[in-house]
Amino acid sequence: MDILVVDDNKDICLLIENILLSEDYDVESCCNPAEFQQKLEKGKPQLIITDMLMSGFDGRTLTKEIKSDPNTSEIKIMMMSAHPDAARICENIGVDDFLSKPFEIDDLVNKVEKLLR
Repeated sequence: MDILVVDDNKDICLLIENILLSEDYDVESCCNPAEFQQKLEKGKPQLIITDMLMSGFDGRTLTKEIKSDPNTSEIKIMMMSAHPDAARICENIGVDDFLSKPFEIDDLVNKVEKLLR
């Protein structure tokens, strides 16, 4: 798995997964953010794309967990959000890139390509 998408919105998960599958990436998604750890144990992705604010779980918490663990700290993280202060918040928590919602398909693909180089 190249990419793991973590979002509590199933439609967003499927949309991103289908876009990136069409670009020949090996992608899996997790629509229940509390289960992302199980996905991570199955295979370590190069990139995690996650929403910042999710019900019952938070992309900021996910980022801290990933970046603080020596076994996963090299995984790139792209955070997504429609929150007006999200880009500023992401700068302070170790996120590798930020994608504003709603997003353009080209922006998503370009950011993924840049992060996986």
